[in-house]
Amino acid sequence: MGAALLVISIVVFIVYAYFLLGSQYSMIILQLTVLAAVAVLLTVLGWIGFTMLTAPKSEEEEKPTG
Repeated sequence: MGAALLVISIVVFIVYAYFLLGSQYSMIILQLTVLAAVAVLLTVLGWIGFTMLTAPKSEEEEKPTG
């Protein structure tokens, strides 16, 4: 399983590098890469926000200090 992941990652990198550097589709590949990176970042940020929003409050936060 580990060897398959290693080989697949190397092959995908080579194909990605070819399309990015050696083809006429380099600009669209770069745009899609940036779009995917921003989507992943904002998804993680949204997930953190949703988790914070829906998390139950702890007892310490509910007690008034004074």
